[in-house]
Order: sequence, then C-alpha cells, then structure tokens
Amino acid sequence: MVRIALILLVCLATTVFVNHYIPLQAAVIALYLGLGAMAVAAVSLVKPLRFLGIRRRAVAAVLLAIGVAVAIAAISWTAPMIHASGPHQRLDDFMASYSFYERHETRVKATPQQVARAVREVRFSDIPVATLLMRIRGMASGRFSAPPPSTRPILAVMSGPGSGFLVLDAGRPDEYVGGMVGRPWASGPPPHVATPEGFLAFSTPGYVKVAFNIRWVDEGNGYVRVSTETRCIGTDAESRKVFGRYWRVIYPGSAIIRRAWLDAIVTLAEGG
Repeated sequence: MVRIALILLVCLATTVFVNHYIPLQAAVIALYLGLGAMAVAAVSLVKPLRFLGIRRRAVAAVLLAIGVAVAIAAISWTAPMIHASGPHQRLDDFMASYSFYERHETRVKATPQQVARAVREVRFSDIPVATLLMRIRGMASGRFSAPPPSTRPILAVMSGPGSGFLVLDAGRPDEYVGGMVGRPWASGPPPHVATPEGFLAFSTPGYVKVAFNIRWVDEGNGYVRVSTETRCIGTDAESRKVFGRYWRVIYPGSAIIRRAWLDAIVTLAEGG
C-alpha cells in the first residue's frame, strides 16, 4: 500500500509540474502515452521489464500494438473548431475562430508600466531553455550549427524583416499581438503577408495562420495578471489535418518556450 501511495503521489506531483509548463491537452497526452507505450514495449521485446509487470514478450507485443493504435488515433484526430469566448481581447479581432491553441498566465507583483516595459525588453538570451529547444528543433531539421542567442529584445527580433512574423497590433497599452502565415511543417519561403489587413484577408489553401498575444491586466493591490495565448488555423481542410499532426508533436516544446518567455517577463518586471 505504501508503495502504491508513493507511486500515485509521484504521478500527481509530476502531472502538476508538467501542467505548469505544458497545459495538458487530450490529443497530445494520448500521442505521448502511445509513444511511451511503444518505447516500453520495444525494450520489453528484447528483455521484459518485470518491474513494470511485463514478464513475457507476448505481453510486450500486445502493449506495442496498443501503443501504435493510440498514437495513430491521437495524431489523426480531427481538431474541432474553437470560438473565442470570455472577455474581449485584441487577439479576437485577428483570429476569433481556430483549431489549435495554447494559453499561459500568471500574476506578478509589479505595475502595468513595469510589465509593459518587460514585455518590450525581454531577450532570447534571458530564456536559455528556449534557445536549447530551438537548437534541438534546428538539428532535427538538419541545421547543426546555430548563432548565439540574440541580445536584442524578442519582440524587436520578431518584428524585423526576415523573421517570418509580423506585428498585428503593438499600439495598445495592455496587449501586443503578432502573427505569421506559413507552412512550419515544410521548408520554403512563406507567402508575402506584411500587414494586418493582409493577414486577415489571406486565404490561400495549404497554409496555416498563427496569431498570438501578450496581455497584461491590472488587478489592483499591486498585482498584474500577465497572459500569452497562441491560436492557429489552417486555410483549408488538408492544411488543418497536416498541421494537426505537426502541432501535436511539437506542442510540448512550444508550450515550454512560451511559459519560459512569460516567466522571463515576470522576472524582469519584478526587478522593476
């Protein structure tokens, strides 16, 4: 009983920790559970992992089949259309309906002005984990060398030419909105979309549109709630299907980067 209680406690603590950085989504959980089952089964086909209750290779073969089935179902699942709800934010004006998303938020003891300045000033060099994950992603794409992380503010880099991103709205005192249009699952130059109007009007099949924001709301008593949300939508059914497979694989890394970005903003704002 003690052993079972300890295992359950470790699982609960792990879930809470993971959910902080990677907000749990059903399809992503299913995909990685399936991949995990496949990995355990593959090892057990060579040498059964008895401490996991796998004492025969036949059991490992069944587990492998289940893992493959779960992973295929998860990566093939058709994402529903989601419609924005809750208090209006500027992000809604650029993408009110979407199929894929992630959202992170926290509270910081600072003034809205300090948060706004931190949003503008935080740099990639302030987020080592983001640099590491982007390098790993580059290596997976065949790029084994990478320049050192930029010491320029992240939003300045993303707003510059050649970044692949564009500014959708940077004029509000409490929210920054950016976006991009492209095929992140494939190589090749993105389409030429350089204005908010062009972003809204773009509908060429075969692409995905991404909009994201950083928003800060004064809650009073010296606290500000800071959030970042990313929304994605394919321009046709096929691109939604292809991007869905891509998204479920890269979602954990993407979520960690955005959470680390948010944490870096909080640290800089608290430093005042």
